[in-house]
Amino acid sequence: AAWNGYEVKTIGDAFMVAFERTCDAVSFALSAQESLVEAAWPAALLQLEYCAYNDYGPWCGLKVRIGVHCGAVDVQLNNLTGRYDYFGNTINKAARIEGACLEGTVAVTPEVMDELLEREELEGLKAEVIPMRSKQLKGIEEPVQPFLLLPLTLVERRTFVESQLHLSKEERKLAVDSITNSA
Repeated sequence: AAWNGYEVKTIGDAFMVAFERTCDAVSFALSAQESLVEAAWPAALLQLEYCAYNDYGPWCGLKVRIGVHCGAVDVQLNNLTGRYDYFGNTINKAARIEGACLEGTVAVTPEVMDELLEREELEGLKAEVIPMRSKQLKGIEEPVQPFLLLPLTLVERRTFVESQLHLSKEERKLAVDSITNSA
């Protein structure tokens, strides 16, 4: 509601949500990560190693991956449900970018970063940007360099994220410099 999102459908344990503005999609995703930590999870769930608070920062409850991509889509009305559904390369890339990210993070495509920088909205999101290595994603011709976003309230997760990414300091600096220089 606060971000003007539209729940398109669920696909297994995944949700497809559409937004009019890219910044709203990213704001929603960052807020969702914060809300998952703040949720009142059942004690039995929190006793599971995967869901417990640990040394890598604020983890509590379920760990969810969220991917965000932007672009034109094919919108079709589903006559059975009366709801709109979305199709096309943009949807495929969004799904693949979600699959490429780490739990507890938000992954965005270079197109999302470009739009946030162009509209000068990145700083207002209060998120740390962590570049990933370029990846070949299924169904996408060119390799994609995703960026992980962490809400500043969960920035302690950076230790875990960096341990999983295996980026050298030089690679991180080059990627961050490329973001800064494109602004």
